[in-house]
Amino acid sequence: MSDLWRELPLFGRPRVDESGVPDGWEGDVAAVREAAAAALARHPDEAAAAAFEAALRPAPPRRDGRPRRVKLAELDRAVYAYLDLCTRLGAPPAVPERAGGAVALARATTAPTEIRAVVSGHALRATDADWSFGRGPVLEDTAAALLEFLGGRSLRAPHPAEPPR
Repeated sequence: MSDLWRELPLFGRPRVDESGVPDGWEGDVAAVREAAAAALARHPDEAAAAAFEAALRPAPPRRDGRPRRVKLAELDRAVYAYLDLCTRLGAPPAVPERAGGAVALARATTAPTEIRAVVSGHALRATDADWSFGRGPVLEDTAAALLEFLGGRSLRAPHPAEPPR
């Protein structure tokens, strides 16, 4: 058999150990909960805390009693509940990087046509986090602002990146 398959884009990469890669988003939801706890420690509000927890209703366990794998939709719900919490508290959001990037990428691909038209043909970059995705001229803003726009909760579109000096 020919080794032509090695020339294909997905197969030409060297193999790496991926045993430590989680199969769900549990750790990221936990990071969002930690960020919420930190915001609540600085700005205590029992009603806001209760609303945040209500938005994060736990997933029911599987039939065999083991915890169910956390899906991206649940991470999405956690991130937006956290943004709501920060707005209610008047606290600046500190969205965990991996969670914010994953949710932003998912939202960019499923956003309404109007939002996708704005970001189409561009790369998006968070100015306060280490994530970016896409190709083309860079549009940037804070992670929270990008998430608010991609979620249809803000009309403030990301702006072109400043050229390097």
